[in-house]
This record gives sequence, structure tokens and C-alpha cells, in this order.
Amino acid sequence: MPDAPSAPLAHGPARRSSRKLLAIIGGSVAVLAGAFGYVTVKHRDDYRAYRVATVESGSHAWDERRMSIEECVAHATDWGLACPGVESWCLGDAPRVTLMCLQSADRTAECAELGDEVRTNRLGYHECEAMREDVEGRYKKRGHKKYCAANYRAVAEFCQDKAQAPAR
Repeated sequence: MPDAPSAPLAHGPARRSSRKLLAIIGGSVAVLAGAFGYVTVKHRDDYRAYRVATVESGSHAWDERRMSIEECVAHATDWGLACPGVESWCLGDAPRVTLMCLQSADRTAECAELGDEVRTNRLGYHECEAMREDVEGRYKKRGHKKYCAANYRAVAEFCQDKAQAPAR
């Protein structure tokens, strides 16, 4: 008995248009990935240059004069807001800027004055709120809130570590 003819495979225009569609989608994804990669690398390079120029260089504002805790936090918050990198990179380094500033002088009296407030999550709340009054724009205010809070957490950690350190 002769074999029954099988159904013809879709080799016609439908198959070609599917290949064309897949090629367009694949090409679009490749272009978008390339653009995203380029932008990310550019941001990283800008961030590194900013960090070297402002943090790793030899001259800092706290080297020129003694800055109070509030001034250290304000400086680090402004540093973070001006940072050209991805927010998570800048937000991770802003508390380090605060710590560098705090370590530039003896803070024993200032930390003692803060007392148990360093153990709460309210440390710096009112100070950050007051600093934020001068900030223009909703998104910039939101960023300021994040940086200021992170910087005051660095103050709390610094003062707690100072309180736990053995006296010399």
C-alpha cells in the first residue's frame, strides 16, 4: 500500500516572516543591551572620577577646618546628591564620606552629648527635615531623605563604636 502523502511543511511565506520577526526581536534586544551596557560603563567611569576627585584626593573640607557632626552629615548628603553614578553606588559611599569627616577630629564630647539617641532610629530626623526644607524638587527631596538618613546611621554607628571602645 502506498504511503499517504504527508502534510506539507510550512516552508512558505509564514516561515520566512517568523524568521524575520525573530531576527528583528533578537537585533533589538542586542542593541538595547549594548546601549544599556554603554550607559552603565559611562556612569561607572563618571562615578569613579568623581569619587577620586572628591574623596580619595588629598584635600577635604574637614581638613581645612573642624566640622560639626551636622556639617559632616550635610557635606556627605550634598556629596551624594551631586554624585553622577548609579544611586546605589553613591548611597553606599555617602556614609563612608561621613565617617571620614567624623574621624578627622575627636568626637567624644559630641557623641556623649547625643547619649542614647544613637540607639534609636530617630537620630537626625529633625535635622534632616530642617535641611530638606531648602531642597527644590520632589525627587531631589526623596534623594536627600535617603542620603541624610544613611549619613545619620553612620553617625550612630560611629558614636556607638566610640562608646564601646576601651578608654585609653
